[in-house]
Amino acid sequence: MKKLLYSVLAMLAIGCTFVACSDDDDDNSFVSDGHPEKAAAGTYEGTWLRVYDGDSVYSDGTITVTATDSAYCADFAFYCAEFELDVASVANISYAGSSNKFVYANSQSDGNALGTSFAGTIDGSVATARFTFTQKVGRKSYEYVYRFNLEK
Repeated sequence: MKKLLYSVLAMLAIGCTFVACSDDDDDNSFVSDGHPEKAAAGTYEGTWLRVYDGDSVYSDGTITVTATDSAYCADFAFYCAEFELDVASVANISYAGSSNKFVYANSQSDGNALGTSFAGTIDGSVATARFTFTQKVGRKSYEYVYRFNLEK
């Protein structure tokens, strides 16, 4: 039994010896300048989707990205007048394979002014976002799910 086990392990070791990765020396690949927070800065217009208890409502709004003094960090401001959404928080941002594609995210922590985790992407002039946010309407608080620029 041990001889069979050793034989199988030896064949696996020999088989793994001849495995190789493809050549990834692409001369046209993107090289980051290390400042995605500056490259992504701007105001992105689009459509907010707000979901509560199975009801979906759409309205126009914006996401504004402002570079901070720290590399790979930017301030994100989420705004929609109809939904009374006007909140901002800092998030980590990085390139996503090219000079005009980015991903950003922030976890729920004491330093997060939004008070909830959020994440999204920026691809050229189109930004996306997703988060759950509790808003007070009158005396009641409602937990809404927000999405920005997703397909209707």
